[in-house]
Amino acid sequence: MRELIIITGMSGAGKSVTLKFFEDREYFCIDNFPIQLFQYIGQIFLAKGKRDKIAVSIDIRDMEIISKFEEQLDILDDEKIKYSVIYLDAKNDILLNRYELSRRKHPLKVYDTLLSNIKKERHLIEKLKPKANIVIDTSTISTKELYEILEREYTRDISKLNINLTSFGFKYGIPLDLDLMFDLRFLPNPYYIEDLKNKTGNHIDVYNYVVESEESKKFYKMLFDMLVYLIPEYEEEGKAHLRIGIGCSGGQHRSVSYVNKLHKELSEEFDYKITYYHREVGEKEIV
Repeated sequence: MRELIIITGMSGAGKSVTLKFFEDREYFCIDNFPIQLFQYIGQIFLAKGKRDKIAVSIDIRDMEIISKFEEQLDILDDEKIKYSVIYLDAKNDILLNRYELSRRKHPLKVYDTLLSNIKKERHLIEKLKPKANIVIDTSTISTKELYEILEREYTRDISKLNINLTSFGFKYGIPLDLDLMFDLRFLPNPYYIEDLKNKTGNHIDVYNYVVESEESKKFYKMLFDMLVYLIPEYEEEGKAHLRIGIGCSGGQHRSVSYVNKLHKELSEEFDYKITYYHREVGEKEIV
């Protein structure tokens, strides 16, 4: 089956690294692919060598992507070429720091300052984000973690919805790539219990404290029932990836406990690929 991966997003957010991921997996890769040549993608698939997997990156170096992107995707649809759009993002201060460390110039040269060009690019290119199948915020992740996300998303049964549950702390910022987000800061906080303060929701005593209170049981049932209803609806609409964020103050106790519980019970409820990621504490098993 022919497969096309389109990589776009903010300059400095990791497009080259992402393209390398697909190159290592034997995709035919093209950096800075001109948007006007999308109409010839079908011919590239049929070219000598029988290329059935292609990955291309496009960015603000080709200004026509802003006005022509949707039109070119329509061409792919008309030719029945299956494609997936990856949008890479990162916070402005992170991008600024990356450029300063690498000493590279920003591809957009509208303003005199680097930060102004980053802000201008965000204003222009965010119009592409709604077309993305997956949005990845690389602000706080390493190359290894980015590869792990891509591995989860692109070594999968493409006929089924893929669900990711992420725990996080609001004090460290909201992940940029969520479809649904729920705030647990109203629940009793184990941080104020001396024996639990330095543990996480991966410890069974913290987990039990979080999920067994009457307030928590009531909310969890409503949340679980809502997700059981919503998930098939998202799949029916053709969504390939669903990212659900569960947040609390520090991302250590309540959100971790809920993600662990949801991962277990949603996996029992559905035959989807369901993964989880504890942004602040790592993916350790409950002990």
